[in-house]
Amino acid sequence: MGRRRLGAGAAMLGMVATAGVVAAPAAGAAPATVHTADFEQDTGGWYGRGGAQVAPSTVAARSGAQSLAVTGRTQAWEGPGLDGSALLPAGTWEVEAWVRLADTTPEPETDLVTMSAARTPTGGSTTYDTVAWQVAVSDSAWTRVSGTYEFGTSNSGLELYLESPDATQAFFVDDVTITGEAAGPVEPGTRADLVTDFEDGLGGWVPRGEAQLAATTTDAHGGNTSLLTTGRTQGWHGPAVDVTDGLALGETVQVSVWAKLAPGQAPASLNVSIQRDRGTTTNYDNVAGASAVVTADEWTELRGTYTLGAAIDRAQLYVEGDAGVSFLIDDFALAGFAETPIQDVPGLKDVLGADGFEHVGVAVDQRETVGRPAQLVQRHYDAITPENDGKPAEIQPVEGTFTFGDLDALLDFADATGTDVYGHVLVWHSQTPDWFFRDGDRPLTNSPADQALLRARMEAHIKAIADHVDARYPDGDSPIWAMDVVNEVIADGDTANPHDMRDSRWFQVLGEGFVDEAFRLADRYFPDTALFINDYNTEMPTKRVDYLDLVSALVERGVPIDGVGHQAHVDFARPVEWLDDSLTAVEELSARTGTPLLQAITELDVSDSKENNGADVSNGTVPQHSPAMADQDAAETELGYYYRDLFDMLRGHSDSIESVTFWGISNGRSWLRTWPAARPWESPLPFDDDLQVMPAYWGIVDPTQLAPRPADQLPPRIAGTDDVAADSTSPAGARVQYPLPEAGDTRDGTVTATCAPAPGSLFPIGTTEVTCTATDAAGNTSNPSTFDVVVTPPATETELYQQINNGPVVRANAKQTVQLVVQFGNRGAGVLLGDSFEYACIQTAGPALALDLAPGSARQVSNRDYPAGQNGNFTLRARPTQVGQATFDCTMEMTDSRGAPVSSTTTVTIDVRR
Repeated sequence: MGRRRLGAGAAMLGMVATAGVVAAPAAGAAPATVHTADFEQDTGGWYGRGGAQVAPSTVAARSGAQSLAVTGRTQAWEGPGLDGSALLPAGTWEVEAWVRLADTTPEPETDLVTMSAARTPTGGSTTYDTVAWQVAVSDSAWTRVSGTYEFGTSNSGLELYLESPDATQAFFVDDVTITGEAAGPVEPGTRADLVTDFEDGLGGWVPRGEAQLAATTTDAHGGNTSLLTTGRTQGWHGPAVDVTDGLALGETVQVSVWAKLAPGQAPASLNVSIQRDRGTTTNYDNVAGASAVVTADEWTELRGTYTLGAAIDRAQLYVEGDAGVSFLIDDFALAGFAETPIQDVPGLKDVLGADGFEHVGVAVDQRETVGRPAQLVQRHYDAITPENDGKPAEIQPVEGTFTFGDLDALLDFADATGTDVYGHVLVWHSQTPDWFFRDGDRPLTNSPADQALLRARMEAHIKAIADHVDARYPDGDSPIWAMDVVNEVIADGDTANPHDMRDSRWFQVLGEGFVDEAFRLADRYFPDTALFINDYNTEMPTKRVDYLDLVSALVERGVPIDGVGHQAHVDFARPVEWLDDSLTAVEELSARTGTPLLQAITELDVSDSKENNGADVSNGTVPQHSPAMADQDAAETELGYYYRDLFDMLRGHSDSIESVTFWGISNGRSWLRTWPAARPWESPLPFDDDLQVMPAYWGIVDPTQLAPRPADQLPPRIAGTDDVAADSTSPAGARVQYPLPEAGDTRDGTVTATCAPAPGSLFPIGTTEVTCTATDAAGNTSNPSTFDVVVTPPATETELYQQINNGPVVRANAKQTVQLVVQFGNRGAGVLLGDSFEYACIQTAGPALALDLAPGSARQVSNRDYPAGQNGNFTLRARPTQVGQATFDCTMEMTDSRGAPVSSTTTVTIDVRR
């Protein structure tokens, strides 16, 4: 689809409208009305776009006697337009128009009207912004079409217009107003430094949530007083302070606050965050680097940097962390930060581009579109991935309410800088609002009606994103080149679902077909975009099999999948050979099926923690991590060698790898620093907190720059393995020859795991946990890895029967012993084991009475086994004391020769008379 060509109305760009126009206010002025049009005298500066015709009309009016009639439309984008280049400088504007359809048929008519803006940044290309999206309009009443339009660029052209998908629909417009204010200039030095030492009180700090704040002199980092926070029931509860005056767009500041846990508290994670408010929109950012595990024994500094990436009305800084923890803070400071210039080193996109990688990307949000971070992005990357701004909860938090502002800011940055965008993500189990899977308060089921509802919601979500992007880039030149269609659909272990698919709400309602549906919808609405499936731990051998099984099934079903994504959230002991094998497996699948599949490394970072807990954010917190190497410099050097080995391997797959994306611009911005607990040592990316190159960078670009490799201190990693199932061969269980899990590390390659109980051991019937470890040549031993061996008896071939020889009703006299003879036997095949005999009678009715085995009966039965056709008998005995009928359910239990339990139950009544 080509970019919309501006029609006859395009010549009006640059012409200043006259009627109803007020000069734009100076930057920083109070909100003002900059345009009104009631169409009582003329068109108020509005003109027809393309073939559309506009003229004042008395046929309909919302107020006064006239409105603007819009006729002659032959294309959806045609309609009334207004030159806003002289009216609207960078700022925030509220635009309102009232619309009513022309009444041209006897039947009621409805249509959807969108308010858009064609904006051409100075020196850039035209982008298309949505002000109000597809408002339902009828021919029976006037409908308000309005929205907030915010932008930060100077423009050589800006045109507001109304359009509708019905290309021939005629309509009326009336009572247009535009109010707002221009953005203030962005100048370094306009912000103020902020400090609080709590010596004179709370210093403006207030509680968030249920937190309770109090100044205390029991402990302090400096001076005599600190701030105590108690009563926290959720992680985000804590002390907060307004820092609006301390921030300026594009400026980086350094934040420092000292923290200590209250006495008696176990070590806990704390971090500093910032809440940004703009209009009705609220965003939350971590302060890069300002996180740590804090104790009750000493003061710990939470220090990091923060760059304001978007305009704000208000900003609030707060300290948060593990729920329930009480802590003190002291000596807070927010001050300007002397930024180190971006280094003049080879760009990653240039080095890796020369090696055959088409896209070299980085995950970002608006903080990376201004200042030094934006410079680093443009120097080293030719693609970006929205870190959070494209996820379902961000795009459609409430059904039918779409919030594209944050995503649009990234698209604008990409469009202005010639950067491609890898979209993330359309369908995901996490960060998806609950309303997707509910009908009011009722959870959706897999009923046909509920399935239809969820499919409709999936389509509406995907279509709305596509329509929004198409409206902004009508020539089809959107910067989005690829899209994660579905994300993280394979579980890490066994499930009852095909391909061990995650038992997500998507799967529970729609089954495996939700993946097919998502790709078919994405193909319909994003026809020129490469469509990827994406998952983490795809390098793990067992998950690799499940992942590729699903991809193979999608290909066989003709699902329009273009590529396979590997997140590659790895750690620096995880063998690169595992990912190598997964990349090779996809290439082999492509060759086998004749369907070429692109590959992408979608979320690359390398943890240097000892633990290997994966990247499943839906699992919540896991035990806190710890550094794998005590010396931080040595760990960072080892990370450089890991990146060397990793990219040496990836270069061998450059023919199939279309894209490599690093998950974060710097170590300080990495999610690993704060999830699931503070990890201040993590250095998973090529650039440090100050955007300077790390050994990881040199490992990719020029390994000769690396310091000598440290001694081997890293224990091997053991790949997770599925549980093993076996049938018993005797009542003792079965000898199970299970395969050893794969183990290895980057220094030693493959290492043989040792497991207990060992393969070939006798495993009893039931579940036995197997524990595996591995030790490399340097003597480093892995963390234990476990899986279960589950031994179950096969279906029995025997058939146990029993009958009361006296009959189902036995007569007895009160106060006299009565004996019942029970005959039993094996009417099937196989052998019943006599020594497994157990018997019990449970009374179900009548006067209380005990019916038990006669002495010696159990021994009599257990003396031999019972092959097919063999039978025996034993005696039951009771001594009734009351008249009446006592009824019993009597159950006989035995085990066959392979350990399978067998039982038989019969009912008997003892009729007691005097």
